[in-house]
Amino acid sequence: MFEFWRFQTVDETQYTLLHGEFTISLVILSVLVSSMAAYSSLIVIERMWYSNNPKTVQLWRVFGSIVFGLGVWAMHFTGMLAFMIPMPMSYDSTLTILSLFPPIIGAFFAFQILYRQQFTLIDMLVSALCLALGIGSMHYIGMEAMQMDVLMVYSFGLFLLSIVVAFIFASIAIYLIKLQHQYHSDNLFRRILVATVMGISVAGMHYTAMTAVSFYASHEMGMIGEHMSNTLSIALVVAFFVVIIFAATVLCSIVDSRLQAAESTLEASLSREKDIVNNLADGLIIVDSNGIIDSINLTGLNMFGFEESETKGKNLEDLMPSFNKQSLNNSAQSEHEHRSNLTMEGIKHNGNSFPIEVSLSTMSLQHDGKTLFNCVVRDISARLELEQQLRQSQKLESMGQLAAGIAHEINTPTQYVSDNTVFLKDAFQSCLTAISAIKTLSEQSTKEPSDNYPQEIIGIIEENDLDFVAEEIPLALDQSLEGLQRISKIVRAMKSFSHSSNHEMQQVDIAEAIESTVTIARSEWRYVAKVETDFDSSLPSIPCYRDEFNQVILNFIINAAHAIEEKFSDSDTLGLIKVTTSSDGEYAIIAIEDNGTGIPDKIVNRIFDPFFTTKDVGKGTGQGLNLAYSCIVELHGGLIQTDTTPGEGTTFTIKLPLNNQSAQSEQEVVDENPIS
Repeated sequence: MFEFWRFQTVDETQYTLLHGEFTISLVILSVLVSSMAAYSSLIVIERMWYSNNPKTVQLWRVFGSIVFGLGVWAMHFTGMLAFMIPMPMSYDSTLTILSLFPPIIGAFFAFQILYRQQFTLIDMLVSALCLALGIGSMHYIGMEAMQMDVLMVYSFGLFLLSIVVAFIFASIAIYLIKLQHQYHSDNLFRRILVATVMGISVAGMHYTAMTAVSFYASHEMGMIGEHMSNTLSIALVVAFFVVIIFAATVLCSIVDSRLQAAESTLEASLSREKDIVNNLADGLIIVDSNGIIDSINLTGLNMFGFEESETKGKNLEDLMPSFNKQSLNNSAQSEHEHRSNLTMEGIKHNGNSFPIEVSLSTMSLQHDGKTLFNCVVRDISARLELEQQLRQSQKLESMGQLAAGIAHEINTPTQYVSDNTVFLKDAFQSCLTAISAIKTLSEQSTKEPSDNYPQEIIGIIEENDLDFVAEEIPLALDQSLEGLQRISKIVRAMKSFSHSSNHEMQQVDIAEAIESTVTIARSEWRYVAKVETDFDSSLPSIPCYRDEFNQVILNFIINAAHAIEEKFSDSDTLGLIKVTTSSDGEYAIIAIEDNGTGIPDKIVNRIFDPFFTTKDVGKGTGQGLNLAYSCIVELHGGLIQTDTTPGEGTTFTIKLPLNNQSAQSEQEVVDENPIS
């Protein structure tokens, strides 16, 4: 027999085995106490199952662990008071309090497993083990709290048996909880029956463990007294304490049940509202003033490709990188202010981007003291695709209208390149004829020297007009090279103008873009005006949509040419179109100035309206300036300013943000006064 702690051999020649007795009334009281603790635990577990709020579940878990721990602890000390041994005894307060924690901790982990409601064999065994270890630890720590002048020893075999029995009884209790869960019934009789069986099982753990302990008194002890004189009073106090806890548990259960019913009604109402919100055609995102997402409807989740759990705590900037939080602050300044049609880029869960239109409004409801905002998001990919098709159609239409002029521009240099090539062919033929004649003359002179040899060579040169050929060939070559360069420039301009940017913002050299557009439109202005350009060489490439920008410049140049043609139609005077670029640190500035007819004051505020035109039928659709406004102001977040004097000319000033991140915020400003 190995000996350690209280597992030791007792010399019966020096010690006398003390025989204890159990007071039946206190034993029954201990079973009642453990049954009430079990009943309270059933109530707590059911409330955990019925609660949907994680915080409520956690509170019930902690509360139930304490209730179960206190109940088991009360049962243990009631059972200890029921054990009568002829020896004065007291309890160490520190160990007594310490023994309270193991059953609370064991129940805490067991309740967490039971809350999952899976009831697999592993889950049931682990739960039973947690309860058994908690109750067993409580029992033996409680035994150590006993203070009396005796030797307390444990039988090692019975000690192990008590642990095994504790595990078996705990497994029975867990199995009964499983049966209660399967019935899904609030039947009072069934719950009392299950609680009683569990109470007997828990009490059985205690009394089985008591069989493992023996008390020995030394032969030298002179006085043996009673166990404790006030055991019944103490037991009744402990039982009364348990009854209070039991009553509190029942009361809390009733209150929680009522609250749960009210919550269910509220959830039904919220479910209806959620169905309405989830079936909206647009995404609806609720955010606070910091841009943190509070909720998002099903359409929004599908739009961005997220699961609902993945959006909790996310910032709106994660979905819309260009979103400006200042928009929320601006909306919050006025309770009824509504900001709509804010165009920006959205980012899907897989990293793909897509265009969206956002509307913001302030909610009257506050959450945790924070102002909430409605953020309505619309996927405008299809709309922009249609607009892109419209722009491309207009571009092709413009190219078609300019095709005849472009063909003429290419044909003119091609013609004199062709004429010069014919001349060069004849000139080289004359040179070859002269060379052949001189070669023949040289061969004859070698055989038969002649004094007339130099005069004959001069005659050959004059006959083939080599002096004229020598003078004209360089000029013909220069003219041909100039013509080819002219053709190459026109082709490059056409390629640059027609090259699609796939509606993606790029860093664009606007001087090159403007130069190619001016070249393409040459047939529109060459007979009515001169075009002067002055490009700021220090201006960097700017972020913009190249296709749309080219179309805007083309529309303004053609309008300027038409205005000049109208003004100088009765004279041979050429008008002037000036295109200049510069920057003011924040914007790239493009000014297009003409000295045409100008715009009358009565229509200057309507020139950007759709389908508005002052041109004759068939010469204008009224879409050019409207698309220019849409491109510069709405798409790029820039500005268009108009400065016109009737009869003297017009200057259109385009301002594009040098930083594309500022484009969205500037869009809000230009909506108030786009024309100045």
